[in-house]
Amino acid sequence: MVLFLMGMGANAIAAPQGKGAMPSKSQGINIKAIGKYITQQRRQPVENSLIKPTARPNPLRNKIYRQDKAREAMRSGHIVSLSVIRKQVRQSFPGKIIDVRLLEPKNKKLPYIYRVKVLRKDGKLLMLNLNAATAKIVGVKGNR
Repeated sequence: MVLFLMGMGANAIAAPQGKGAMPSKSQGINIKAIGKYITQQRRQPVENSLIKPTARPNPLRNKIYRQDKAREAMRSGHIVSLSVIRKQVRQSFPGKIIDVRLLEPKNKKLPYIYRVKVLRKDGKLLMLNLNAATAKIVGVKGNR
């Protein structure tokens, strides 16, 4: 009879392989003893070791969600709604709008920018930058 260990550490399971489903005590295999041995071989937690893990910064900690900022900017009149932007893009560049992102300026004096990706019917991809306050096209990348 062959004994196959599945898993590592405390979650390891001894699974017998062969004709019999479970080994008998006469075969000399003690599942409880294997389980105790495996639990004794556990690694120490990282917190108790000499090398402490570096804390990863949480980008959401103490920040307002972006959609909340966008909603507040629209209510205050700093930007126009997404439906206005879509109408402007469809009038100027017909095709399928793939992606729309609102870019927040690092400098408060600069306007918000909508970056829109449009897939034209001829298969060309355009990247449009629109002023979020006026819905006017600022820049176009790609073949017109």
